Amino acid sequence: MLVKNLVLTSLTLASSVLGHSLPGRDSLSLQLAARATNPIDSVYNDLGDTEIDWINDNLKPLTAFNGTKCDACKNKLKYGQQLILDNPDKKHLVSLLLFKYCLFQNNGTESKCDNLEFFVTTNSKNFEAFTDNYDSGVVSGTTINFYDNDLLHVLQLLNTSSDLDLSYYCAYKSGGCKVPETPDVEELYGISSWWPEKQDIHKSEPQYANNSEIFNVLHVTDLHIQLRYKLGTESNCSVTPCCLPESFNKEVLPGKDYNFTDYYKSLDPSLGDDIRLSFYPDAHYDDADNYVAGEYYDFPKHRGWNFNTVPAGTFGAYQCDSPEILLNNSFKYISQAHADKNFEFTVFTGDLVDHDVAHCDPETTKTAEIKSFNIMKHYLKNIPVFPSLGNHDTFPYGQVSPIKYDFNNSYDWNTDLMSELWVNNAWLPEESTQQIKTHYSGFSYVTDRGLKVISLNSNCYYQKNLWSYIDISTNPDLFGQWEFLVNELIESEKIGQRVWIMAHIPVTDYDTLPLQSRIFGKIVERFSPYTIANIFYGHTHQDQFHILYSSDSAEDASNIVNMAWVAQSITPLGGSYNPSWRYYEVENESFNIINSFNYFTRLNETFVNGGGEPAWQFEYSARDTFDPNGEWPVRAPLNATFWDKFVVQNLKNESNIEFNQLYTDIQYRYGPEVPVCKNGTVVSDDCYNENYCIVANFYSDDYNDCLR
Repeated sequence: MLVKNLVLTSLTLASSVLGHSLPGRDSLSLQLAARATNPIDSVYNDLGDTEIDWINDNLKPLTAFNGTKCDACKNKLKYGQQLILDNPDKKHLVSLLLFKYCLFQNNGTESKCDNLEFFVTTNSKNFEAFTDNYDSGVVSGTTINFYDNDLLHVLQLLNTSSDLDLSYYCAYKSGGCKVPETPDVEELYGISSWWPEKQDIHKSEPQYANNSEIFNVLHVTDLHIQLRYKLGTESNCSVTPCCLPESFNKEVLPGKDYNFTDYYKSLDPSLGDDIRLSFYPDAHYDDADNYVAGEYYDFPKHRGWNFNTVPAGTFGAYQCDSPEILLNNSFKYISQAHADKNFEFTVFTGDLVDHDVAHCDPETTKTAEIKSFNIMKHYLKNIPVFPSLGNHDTFPYGQVSPIKYDFNNSYDWNTDLMSELWVNNAWLPEESTQQIKTHYSGFSYVTDRGLKVISLNSNCYYQKNLWSYIDISTNPDLFGQWEFLVNELIESEKIGQRVWIMAHIPVTDYDTLPLQSRIFGKIVERFSPYTIANIFYGHTHQDQFHILYSSDSAEDASNIVNMAWVAQSITPLGGSYNPSWRYYEVENESFNIINSFNYFTRLNETFVNGGGEPAWQFEYSARDTFDPNGEWPVRAPLNATFWDKFVVQNLKNESNIEFNQLYTDIQYRYGPEVPVCKNGTVVSDDCYNENYCIVANFYSDDYNDCLR
């Protein structure tokens, strides 16, 4: 709701709430917590007496419910659904009632309610364009729409007669319930009827006529452009992402003798006192792609050496997403590598938009997506980019509605934008437009060499997507995405065509609903190794992989089915990662990967290099690092058997601390907060969980069971 609409009747006021930014608060939740009241009090108090009484009367049975948190959640869903059915003209009051019940359950903590079930939608405007906003002020208008929101629509569609459906919803969305034991998807859905029986010929790879040529493919992911990144702001804040105008550290208040350069020295003890600070507000790349640092701005002169614990520098910081200049620099370096490596195409596995959910709206999402794809197109020139969308690349955050339920076409704007951008950039042909729109920005495309690339939207199985909880027990394919994938695989299998599958969220990740994870695994098992050559993901920001073992057996090298590659992020946020990307050497007919090569830059060096560009460097090749003695045949692909033999078995050995530390260092790209894997004579719990449990499991429930 915009400011001009503030003068409204009491009934209309029930539809939304306006919030205002307060200086020195680093998130919307802190902004709202700073007030005497929560954001819905003004709406509630402006209602008519009959409406207030109706809410209070119908709220009492919820607040009086006596049971476990799990039972209370299930009761809420049934009760709320029945209220809507009985009072269709009071849906907005039901929404308001449920929000107040959420506050009651969480002791008034508003952040426990919005962006989980109720989505706070915002409208952030800068006085200057985003490309010029180093010194601009930012105002934020925030609305919570109680008349028409995802929860109201989903609540009416939930199968409240199914305890399995309710248990999944309450485990992931409202808390209190344990994640149910995963039913067998074949027994529950009969998914083997989706495809013809597997023939003997499909139990091995096709025969190749001429598989001797090698070509290179680029893989980048998780850019997370931070449009509101501001030089000099707190980059060591309490609520990430930091480096925002309102960021602050509520735990550490620097005293008069504090000097923020001590932080730089903690990252690099070899640093002396001659530190060249990197505060260059006008740094940019000119039309010829030359770096122009501009003039230095002396923050310490004006604000002292203790004005922030760690002031944000020109090219970014570890607890922040990517400033635009970091993305320009990254793709400039990639374009220079392309001159030597000749990347044939690019796999981009999602997340263009930053983690500043509190200030996100459709326009901000569009701006981030357009800017990021424009940067790719500018530097990669004619290299095709095959994209998939991440959980941040939609609004509200992580939400995608099934086409048959899409109210007011509320999600069409993003798929329309993607089809326009991808086709206009000549990455996909014009005839792909309808397919992109039909499959939630998913598509199938055959390259000039004959490889089929299938892109999926992982929000369709994302546990934070409210819509994914509709008919869990009876509808295995609410979005029609698995039908699309299976039909494409059947078509390719008939002609011996190899396929790459790409999406943002790995199915092994906790963020994937277990039943959907299992369905995808069954699909991969059915169409491997004859058709599916490789699978690619992003999302975790770490350098990882996952092996799928046969569902009929435990982990065993003789029962390996396939594997998935998870690429490391450009953004440093999430674990103090150094920005990174990779490319693959690929066989021209099998489309197997022969090697992967990884590059990174030590972000902390840009804090003290006088505004110079990041120095990118080669990090490692998978073949040379994990098989240093050259046991693996030179032309054998780095398939799941390779990763099981040289990595999984070493990570499984809990006394092999040295190897676990190497693997962890690589995941974090040697960032400043790499976990220490040594815990006496064995590997620490954190390293065991992040290393072995991730690579040796393909399913989200198996991963959770592995954790110690």
